[in-house]
Amino acid sequence: MLPVIVIAIFVNLLVIWLLIYRWQTRDKKIVSQRMGRYIERTVLPESGQAASQPTGARELNGWLALVRRLGKLFEISDGSWSRGVEHRLIQAGLPLKSSEFLVICLGTAVAGSVLFLIQGGLPGAVIGGIAGYLAPFLFLKVKIKRRVKAFNAQLGDTLMLIANALRTGYSFMQAIEMVAREMLPPISVEFGRTLKEMNLGIPTEEAMNNMAKRVDSDDLDLVITAVLIQRQVGGNLAEVLDNIAGTIRERVRIKGEIKTLTAQGRMSGVIVSLLPVALLAAMQVINPGYVNILFTHPAGQLMLGVAVIGQLLGILAIQKIVNIEV
Repeated sequence: MLPVIVIAIFVNLLVIWLLIYRWQTRDKKIVSQRMGRYIERTVLPESGQAASQPTGARELNGWLALVRRLGKLFEISDGSWSRGVEHRLIQAGLPLKSSEFLVICLGTAVAGSVLFLIQGGLPGAVIGGIAGYLAPFLFLKVKIKRRVKAFNAQLGDTLMLIANALRTGYSFMQAIEMVAREMLPPISVEFGRTLKEMNLGIPTEEAMNNMAKRVDSDDLDLVITAVLIQRQVGGNLAEVLDNIAGTIRERVRIKGEIKTLTAQGRMSGVIVSLLPVALLAAMQVINPGYVNILFTHPAGQLMLGVAVIGQLLGILAIQKIVNIEV
């Protein structure tokens, strides 16, 4: 009887705490909803007019709707972890909140624990849970890198478009609007968001710096620095952007040459990394008894651990050699 009473008291206190939190943050939620109706509107590629229906008002179905419903249960913190994750989600271009991403992490952790529990017992469940929890963060990191790479590939053409627009008499804000309307994602999305911030009254310098924080690109930092200096001291912005576009194109060309010259080294690294794993799998198929001692005997387990650590160190060394910064 006592455990039932304790559980009931705990549930009641939790519900009361959630109600108090919702009541205290109701004004902030209303403001966020009003801002979301404006910020989340899509821009049509031809007309440049906002869509009649906000993104948040669209019908959601499938797993995304479930994630968003469960994510509302975790909207109880505005700490540094939540802000950091939301910043990385914005960098990756994923329309998720930190609470929704937490739901995905917990879901993959539970799935990994259950999967490894069947194979390896309790230690396997712990390892599977940790791996499942970290898997979405790894995906997020890869997504950010791909988005930054796509952004940098479009930046040269975007600077030429802005420079030509300035030469024909457009203002800087009109040139940004042209980029948001004419270019493809992800650069059109970022410039469109910057344009919306400027329309909401945020100074141009602050809006440009916000875009630099979202994208985290060295080339974009160079562009924004040049634009901010030109706004302070004056000068021909179109000519400055032309020079920066030429520098970026030259950097892209050099990166392509370096990638071609280091292709053999990168392929050698892949082969050297996969060869021990393939050899172990082949020996496991040909003669399982000969290989199983590595997994059962303490000396064999120690040898496998040392081999894995050495393999990882070798992969990192090869990556440092073939990755040349430009």
